[in-house]
Amino acid sequence: MTDDPPVEWHESMGDTSLRVRQLADDGAPHGTMVAADELTAARGRTGNEWAAPPGGVWTSTLLRPDLSADRVGRLTFAGAMAVVDAVESVGVEARLMWPNDVVVGGESEGDGGFEADADAVPKKLAGVLTEPVVDGVPVPGKPVDEVFDGDGAAVEYVVVGTGINADFDPAELPVDRPVTTLRAEVGAVDRDRIARRYREALLARCATVASDDGFAALLDEWRERAETLGSRVTVRRRGTDDVTGVARDVSARGGLLVETDDVTVELTEGEASRVRDASD
Repeated sequence: MTDDPPVEWHESMGDTSLRVRQLADDGAPHGTMVAADELTAARGRTGNEWAAPPGGVWTSTLLRPDLSADRVGRLTFAGAMAVVDAVESVGVEARLMWPNDVVVGGESEGDGGFEADADAVPKKLAGVLTEPVVDGVPVPGKPVDEVFDGDGAAVEYVVVGTGINADFDPAELPVDRPVTTLRAEVGAVDRDRIARRYREALLARCATVASDDGFAALLDEWRERAETLGSRVTVRRRGTDDVTGVARDVSARGGLLVETDDVTVELTEGEASRVRDASD
């Protein structure tokens, strides 16, 4: 269709998100995507560098959503579910770890279906970085209303960066955690097809979460695939104490509700990992 938002494809570039911000500032429409076969200056949610070798589906997508600042966090869930839609289209059963990881494994099959297994280590397949831009300033990793005064924060646009480990060997990723790729799970894949299926799903999911009912329905889907919920976790946060407890649910703005010995707290940023009780 001639009115489809544009897609830019690059063999190699530093960071797709920087290019999308340039396009956004020039008035690019909702749904514009920049994709690369390889990234040379990729970064994660906390600003740390991460590997993006040739053969991945490395994309950033421009969104101009009808969402207030305190609801932009919904797009991280939309992005994660869009990745699930894309990878399940090629036969990969994916699960989700709060706040932004798509993983494979981490559960075992029993009489009641798939359940969390403390001995099964989930392998990261993809990650999602939602980056609202407010007054020209990117706000990665935290809700906008925690960085700016909530009533006065106006979101100009949002960049959703997504890295899907696609058609390469997991050994090419120099990381200290278990990872996998689509190739390792199901063999060679068509990266163009994955990217286009992902963008199609992302735009549909973005439209869904604009309403409270739509977001509630998406959260139900997210919960069904959640690797984190119901497990004992430690959430590591920058500049403050870790929190350990049972991950009970997610809040309406995307925070993880963790039940500690004393109280249930809402955590809106951090890295969650499952832990086992000493008695296990």
